[in-house]
Amino acid sequence: KKICRRCTNESVSARHSDAYFLGGRGIGKRAIKLKLISGVEKDMNHRLAFLLALLAAWSAPATAQPLQTPGETCGYSRYTRQDEMVLFLSQLQQHSPKMQICEVGQTQAVRDLPAQSLLLCILTAEGISRPEHLNRSKPTLLIIASQHGNEQSAREAALTIIRDLLSAPHVSLLDQANFLVMPQVNPYGNHFDVRVNETGLDMNRDHVKMESRGVQAIHKIFRAWMPEVTLDLHERGDNYYRVAQGCVSNINIDPALELFSRQVILGAVSAALQKEKITFREYMVTSEQMPHDASGAQFSAADLAARQMIMRYSTTDLNDGRNSLGIYQTFSFIQEVSSRHDLATLAQRSGWQIHGIRAFISAVIAHGAEMTATVHALRRQLLEQAQMYSDSNRVHLKTVYRRDPMQPELRLEEFKPPEKAVAGILKVDKKAGERVLESELEPWAAPGRQKVGTRIEKNWYPLVAAAHSVVRPLGYVIPAGCQEVVETLRRHDVALSIFTHDAEVEVEGYLVQRSVPAKQDYLPPDTLDVTPQKLSLLCRKGDFYISCSQPAANLLPCLLEPESDYGLIRYWKYKLLPEANNYYLLFRVVIAQKLPVVPLAL
Repeated sequence: KKICRRCTNESVSARHSDAYFLGGRGIGKRAIKLKLISGVEKDMNHRLAFLLALLAAWSAPATAQPLQTPGETCGYSRYTRQDEMVLFLSQLQQHSPKMQICEVGQTQAVRDLPAQSLLLCILTAEGISRPEHLNRSKPTLLIIASQHGNEQSAREAALTIIRDLLSAPHVSLLDQANFLVMPQVNPYGNHFDVRVNETGLDMNRDHVKMESRGVQAIHKIFRAWMPEVTLDLHERGDNYYRVAQGCVSNINIDPALELFSRQVILGAVSAALQKEKITFREYMVTSEQMPHDASGAQFSAADLAARQMIMRYSTTDLNDGRNSLGIYQTFSFIQEVSSRHDLATLAQRSGWQIHGIRAFISAVIAHGAEMTATVHALRRQLLEQAQMYSDSNRVHLKTVYRRDPMQPELRLEEFKPPEKAVAGILKVDKKAGERVLESELEPWAAPGRQKVGTRIEKNWYPLVAAAHSVVRPLGYVIPAGCQEVVETLRRHDVALSIFTHDAEVEVEGYLVQRSVPAKQDYLPPDTLDVTPQKLSLLCRKGDFYISCSQPAANLLPCLLEPESDYGLIRYWKYKLLPEANNYYLLFRVVIAQKLPVVPLAL
């Protein structure tokens, strides 16, 4: 490996990385020795030969100079504009029949920025453009970039990955996997270098309501193509661990997916990045010990003051992009790279993004067959279970973080802050006593030069346990007046039926004894006491019925049950919280019966 002397010794800057493609390196014997969840250990010699061939494909030099990305062209001296990205992708498509570009939506036009196209790049060996033509024998990976607009390295890295996957000899990787890449889902945020989208929404807290057009596009693509693997690209604050990746954490997602993700995929990524001297750790967060810290609600300092700070794996919430896709029994991941969110480090942090993606892709391809088979089997099993009403088919609506008695503490490496604050580095000579102007200072490049120390985290809560569960019903009856609920379910691509005439239906309803609304939007009711009762409900022509026997079988109870921490009831716009002595508006069907309904034409 050649190190550019202008770049940090932790990795080669993205602008000097064209000579090698590192993703497959470092997936060695540690990962190979891991047993599969099925308990069957693969022949090591066969697996090693496959991995060596894969690594050769990643690292072999290209036969022709690849097209430079907009970031590479300007030396990462500014952020890539939408028109530059479109031109770059158009040039790639012109030269490669293996990529198709589709417009999958547009942002909302606002005063300071016209509507922007939301693009999907489809990279396959067959050069297809429609999901029905997809080769399902290979894993399909969906890569999502820039939900948060001020995390600019996500887009830069996505463009590099698209280019490299189409360049010889790396294009051979398309024989092993299909790729769907959304390089910029928040054009407004990228344009103005802000976190939110054009309507002020944090898109990674909008995967339940799905009000932002970028999130709608993500789910539209996901449901149309149903990829087995997803990777959502982000940045976080400056951190000793330059690359972090996390897997699903909602316990309604089959635990086999989380176990395989953590032991096999993240283990392989760690080994690959270690060889490149890039520090890696599974993604963790430090937050207040409270159940709705990732809901999107805005808590006051007083609300947080009495809360214990804990470290845990990331949120279990379904308004998070990773879990919202994982709930369909998907290997779903997030990548967070260390960032100071400044232009000066754009090349460096884009390089970390690229290395992490490449290592991830190599790990997935190496285990593609078992990952694809696992996802397909779990999705079939879920559909079969959803056809029966059984006490064993439970959906968990409330969860809590728990300690692990086998690992009560966590050892972490971290940067130690300087003893005294550093104002900056002088660019000119000065004598003692002379004034120093702001223009004569440049920022101190603390990352990479800070001291590193060890910290023992005692408040470590890695486990998630169910606090309240219900048996999954066969379906739900939704009155015609709940149009906001119906529209949201349609955005989730949920299959609905509509009653053709009035009919008595045997249902289970929730009678409300006591209800106290939340003090702010995005939170469940402060108090909600309900009692389930068997009812004969007169359903009117035009009312809706939703069967749980569909891919969203686990999502539907999480959204529609009144006691769900992930439900629509926590958003004021749906007006779902009834007063005491009234029934909750949505009713459960738990007995198989003939209903006068027809599929709703969407």
